[in-house]
Amino acid sequence: MEDYLRILIAIISFVLLFVGCSSNLNMGYYSVLQKDYRFNINAPVVIMHDVNDILSAYYVDLIIYELQKRGFTSLYKQSELKLSHARNAIFIRLYKEVKPYPSVSYNYSVMNDGVVSSCYFYGEKFYCDNSPQKTLNLTDFSQRMDYVLTYHFTLDWYDVNTRQRIMFVDGSVRGKTCGYNYVFRDLVYHTINRMDFTREENYNYTSPLPRYWVCD
Repeated sequence: MEDYLRILIAIISFVLLFVGCSSNLNMGYYSVLQKDYRFNINAPVVIMHDVNDILSAYYVDLIIYELQKRGFTSLYKQSELKLSHARNAIFIRLYKEVKPYPSVSYNYSVMNDGVVSSCYFYGEKFYCDNSPQKTLNLTDFSQRMDYVLTYHFTLDWYDVNTRQRIMFVDGSVRGKTCGYNYVFRDLVYHTINRMDFTREENYNYTSPLPRYWVCD
């Protein structure tokens, strides 16, 4: 019985460890749109991508599903509907972007900066104390090139009849992802669910990783 209780306590402690240690994805949302454009959720919309873009093609079904949840009823893949028969066309792209940025480290040391006399009266006598002045001085610096990885999901929305762009959306995940395998899936979900068809937006937010996902 005691052994059973020890095992049970160990399991509970292990679970609580992961419950208390969850990490976040640093995400962003950016959108611009043509003012006063009226989106018709019942009009035929074709989802398009570069024919050689295997990554974007993989997520087309998920994108259609999430847009259907937003109320759009006539969504098609580019192989299912000719562009001339659509009211709107959405050009999608999912990709990774690596950007370099310089990182500079500075080293300081404490040095004597001359002598400062501190004088004072003590009783009827006058005293002076010559003490060195300590200051921080830059002694060295080093520079290195770091890199930041950003995941992007973009939707470039056009009116086929007028051939004008009516909306552009860029959802992103920047920085540490802890080896999470579903970054693009979550990015598609959050970006489409945050789309506002009445105003432009630009902001950052966080999305928690699953509690079981360990992140150093």
